[in-house]
Amino acid sequence: MEMASAIAVLVRKTLRSEFRRIDPGSARVVLVDMAQRVLGTFPQELSLAARRRLESLGVEVLLGNGVDHVDENGVVIAGKRITSKTVIWTAGVAPSPAGRWLNVETDRAGRVKVRPDLTVPGHSEIFVVGDTATLDQDAKPLPGVAQVAIQGGRFAGKLIDARVMGRPLPRSFRYFDKGNMAVVGQGFVVLQTGKLYLSGFFAWLMWAVVHLMFLALFSMRVSVFLQWVWTYLTGRRGSRLIVNHAAFNLGEPNTLERSTKELFGESA
Repeated sequence: MEMASAIAVLVRKTLRSEFRRIDPGSARVVLVDMAQRVLGTFPQELSLAARRRLESLGVEVLLGNGVDHVDENGVVIAGKRITSKTVIWTAGVAPSPAGRWLNVETDRAGRVKVRPDLTVPGHSEIFVVGDTATLDQDAKPLPGVAQVAIQGGRFAGKLIDARVMGRPLPRSFRYFDKGNMAVVGQGFVVLQTGKLYLSGFFAWLMWAVVHLMFLALFSMRVSVFLQWVWTYLTGRRGSRLIVNHAAFNLGEPNTLERSTKELFGESA
């Protein structure tokens, strides 16, 4: 969903003034998803807001069907062909094979089923956190997001430190959900934190502040902020690069070396 909205903004705003003979805005952007609604993990009202935003950007949303076939001429969906030379497939990630290494119980996706203290059953010296682990909280598996991994790693570190120093062990790990955000094009975000649901420009400002605060260096925060302001006000990116994707042979000089020798001779 975020990819589709970013492409829509790119072709209809950012690149519109870059071409004289073609109109990037004439590109057709189609989002295909087997789910019945976009952003299925978000509340219904935020899902509807995201879909309306996508459609306002010109994205065609096709739900309830997957892609049956992909070839050089496009895709086939529910028996209907969509002609396209560019197909972008977004999918989830597979966990590392740690479950097989350890020969322990895993879920259907291959994630290790850990105990409440994030250790492997029968191996209290082994901790598994992040996308490789699965743990139920309030009868639901924890999501495979960065915050779960960060908080799990901190808990494991505290538990190891307590064991080494002989201090009382911390209680079982419990994930604190700080909320979810999704960007739907320029200046629009859907946000869920607890019972607070927001969508639109104000939610986008909150998203921007959160991302700036998590950057490591102050100078980086300033440079990223200025770049965002420039892009938002002008609709233009900071640079344009033209790259010559020439094939190189290991036994031959590269393009720059060949050009230099042609101009200045072998002594260059």
